[in-house]
Amino acid sequence: MLKSFRFLFQFAWINLACLLGFAVLVVVGCYATGVPGGASNLFATYYGAFPLVTLFVLFIFAFSLCTSNLNLGLSFGARRRDFFWAVQGVLVVYTGFCWAAQVLLAALPQLGGWIEEGRWTLIRAFYGGTLWVFPLVCLTILVLGCLGGLVSAKSKVWGAVILSVSVIALLIGSLLLALMADLDAWSFLMGNAWSGMWGSLPAILTIGMLATLAIGEVVIWRQIFRFAVR
Repeated sequence: MLKSFRFLFQFAWINLACLLGFAVLVVVGCYATGVPGGASNLFATYYGAFPLVTLFVLFIFAFSLCTSNLNLGLSFGARRRDFFWAVQGVLVVYTGFCWAAQVLLAALPQLGGWIEEGRWTLIRAFYGGTLWVFPLVCLTILVLGCLGGLVSAKSKVWGAVILSVSVIALLIGSLLLALMADLDAWSFLMGNAWSGMWGSLPAILTIGMLATLAIGEVVIWRQIFRFAVR
């Protein structure tokens, strides 16, 4: 398993370096353009939407992990069981790295005395007393990306369809979250007659993500063992 993990990590660290570079670029751009003082510009938008950008990038990483990397690893003689557990290790590394980056960036306004804006609700939504939420979301996105990659490895057409639908869904979800933050829609929803339903939404989403993880891991296990090297 360690050999398979080292094989996968030689691709993973490059992806993580790109994500780290993006985070550093956003933070430096924020300081250079006056975002801490209340300036509203492109860097402020990227900063507030950093968790959403991270999830989008993680999906692409996982998609590649279970397509080209899977075929290449098995071609080099990796055992399917070892490859499956190596994939789990890489998913954990991705999640841990993104969680740490999210915590650090979310703490910047408080540490640096920034003037906070409404859209920054997005980056702070996974910070504070709910530190476990963002890692769970990351793992769910990664598993879905792996599933999409496995389908793509078998059928290019279905792979393209899944990738396109997933990208569109992520973009729409990102837009909706940004609008909710700008309009303070969550406070409005929690203050109307349907507040009980909206209040239970986080629990429902958590159960849904846990179920997705459980079912997804079983499917990934089965698909890797049935994968035919080309």
